[in-house]
Amino acid sequence: MTLDELGLQKSAIITSVGGEGSLRQHFLDMGVIPGAEVTLMQYAPMGDPMELQIHGYELTMRVDDAKKIGIDPLSVHSNDGDGISRPPRAVHPIDHPGLGEDGKYHVKADAHPLPKGTTLTFALAGNQNCGKTTLFNQLTGSNQHVGNFPGVTVDRKDGAIRGHENTLVTDLPGIYSLSPYTAEEIVSREFILKNHPTGIINIVDATNIERNLYLTLQLMELNIPIVLALNMMDEVRGNGGTILINAMEEKLGIPVIPISAAKNEGVSELIQHALHVAQYQERPGRIDFCNENEDGGAVHRALHSVIHLIEDHAEKADIPVRFAAGKLIEGDPMVTEALHLTENEKETVEHIIVQMERERGLDRTAAIADMRFDFIMNLTAATVVKPKESREHRRSRRIDKVLTGKYTAIPAFIAIMGLVFYLTFNVIGVFFQHLLELGIDALTALADNGLTALNINATVHSLIIDGIFKGLGSILSFVPVIVTLFLFLSLLEDSGYMARVAFVTDKLLRRIGLSGRSIVPMLVGFG
Repeated sequence: MTLDELGLQKSAIITSVGGEGSLRQHFLDMGVIPGAEVTLMQYAPMGDPMELQIHGYELTMRVDDAKKIGIDPLSVHSNDGDGISRPPRAVHPIDHPGLGEDGKYHVKADAHPLPKGTTLTFALAGNQNCGKTTLFNQLTGSNQHVGNFPGVTVDRKDGAIRGHENTLVTDLPGIYSLSPYTAEEIVSREFILKNHPTGIINIVDATNIERNLYLTLQLMELNIPIVLALNMMDEVRGNGGTILINAMEEKLGIPVIPISAAKNEGVSELIQHALHVAQYQERPGRIDFCNENEDGGAVHRALHSVIHLIEDHAEKADIPVRFAAGKLIEGDPMVTEALHLTENEKETVEHIIVQMERERGLDRTAAIADMRFDFIMNLTAATVVKPKESREHRRSRRIDKVLTGKYTAIPAFIAIMGLVFYLTFNVIGVFFQHLLELGIDALTALADNGLTALNINATVHSLIIDGIFKGLGSILSFVPVIVTLFLFLSLLEDSGYMARVAFVTDKLLRRIGLSGRSIVPMLVGFG
């Protein structure tokens, strides 16, 4: 049975993930791996795509892709909405130890401090919609430089940490993994590998920690000093959940700081830890997430065999060897090309991978993804008590029944966009347009009278009045309308409605070679 055959509100265990290339890798990175439990929540009004729940979060997938995923249906399913077993005992929040009892850091014995005065550069990385932009604003304030990454039209923001000279934070695009699936993922990976930041600030949505930690493990494999910021901890606590910070720190070997970026809680402590690990170059306490038990031993042996084989090549290519080994096994073309392996070495690596696949019972990419998620599941089971469903999420599901419902989605879309255009072109936009026109007309009349009084040449007079004032004035009069429209579209985007519109219109837009996300620039085009 394949995933597209699963009934609504039914659950199943994934048995195989078909397909090939970067899209399949993307699904694996998102947790669509053999052994994972998945629930079909709903279909888009036109029957495609479908919304799934996996690892406690919602994932949208097209039906054609779902046909490539094998499943074993569950006859009885009890879903508490979090996907993580709760410890049998009551667990209470534990205060983070901060800087220690004496208020000072204890520098590791193997630390190699940077010279004083060195500019500490940080890459701010995290999943989409995890509060990264909010944290960046808290870190840098208004001291920001906005541009694009070299050669790529992907937004780049740089800024110094407020109150700390010789610091620079680069806000990387929101990504889910370091696999080369999107331009954003490639940009983020290339920036970290080639620009060599002195530290990484990894922000994680604590309410959706399982999916977010996948990127964390990949960043740790780069062996760069890193601080983990658990954002939205106020929501976790408010809904009855908690995270054992000290236990998570011990298992990951990196500083873990609970924060609420929106409320500016914990940000100062995050800055202190980030500056410390960057200054003293304290690298992650672990970069190996293999499980050496019966299932994971094959992956462990394969990874370490490849590491020994490519160590000198990785050093020449300036790629962290643990990261390079994992990507080489996954078949990452960019890393494979950068290592410049000989034919004999390539054949040896292939023999190692084939042996791993035979022992593990999974193909190479699925085996690596499963290894990381296995570690994450064990980590969260020991350190996380997931909160109950929040009021916001319940409210969102109720709204979805209307905005993405089979019979209500399209009428709701027409009504909402009709209201936006009505307010823009008939009420608000027109009101400000009329005010601007009155101002331009008054200024034009004043200039006209002045030029007439000065007996300016008729040709020059016509150029100024008819060409500049009336010509440019007619164009400027549209600015209030465009600004009003863009304001409404921005509100719809920030509210999450545009993502729902993309879900609803994906099948329709695919008929002309576009995806559902194309609805956003199409609507902006009305400006």
